[in-house]
Amino acid sequence: MAFNLDRFKSNLDSYGYLKNNIFEVGVQTPNFMLGSVLNNNGNISSMTDLNNIMKFRIDQTSVPGVSILSGDHAIYGVGPTQKMPYGAFFHDITFSILLDKKADFWNFWYNWVRYIYEFNGTEPNSRNFNIGGADGSYRTPGFTTRYKDDYSSMMQIVMYDTTGNIVQRINLYEAFPSSVREIPLSWNDHGDLLRIAVSITYSHFSIEGSSFSNTPVRNPPSISGSITINPSISGSITINL
Repeated sequence: MAFNLDRFKSNLDSYGYLKNNIFEVGVQTPNFMLGSVLNNNGNISSMTDLNNIMKFRIDQTSVPGVSILSGDHAIYGVGPTQKMPYGAFFHDITFSILLDKKADFWNFWYNWVRYIYEFNGTEPNSRNFNIGGADGSYRTPGFTTRYKDDYSSMMQIVMYDTTGNIVQRINLYEAFPSSVREIPLSWNDHGDLLRIAVSITYSHFSIEGSSFSNTPVRNPPSISGSITINPSISGSITINL
């Protein structure tokens, strides 16, 4: 069948398309943040308030993916093998977060990761490079891990069509930041906006409202036209649709 440009354009007009830049990300406040405040060099901010406006700062991410884990299985005990699934693997995603002028959002994610695993101690309030504050105090890290119920939360990626209607809600369950990436700084740059990259891991995800059933389609789409098959032997076969 020859390519028909009019039918291609008609299909796009009928079914439309989605764009990858119309979305927002919501992060549910984890239990340990409820009622707490962030102290960023004396600037006090509610952790819950910072979390509520996070959707205006996450400017890049990915929709989560899944891979079926499988192993080779000899169907007759010996001889040829075939892949047999035994589990699923969920790929981590990354948030690109536009920082504010006080770096509160940076400190938000830093303290979240730090709460999960206490990898450093309490920093003294000192403006020099000497270890210890005015009183020389410094609490060493405990290197302890918290309970997952305290630091994990649900996150949601919402995708919109070009008219602003919600198309998909993707829910990430028991999600938490697994890393806060390094931030490159350079005097040679031209004052680019500063962002941090945060890796997010989760136990599983779902597309809200998505399911399937064995109920047949009442009005299946009709197919018209013909397909001509040219086999290797002489002659041709024409199938009318």
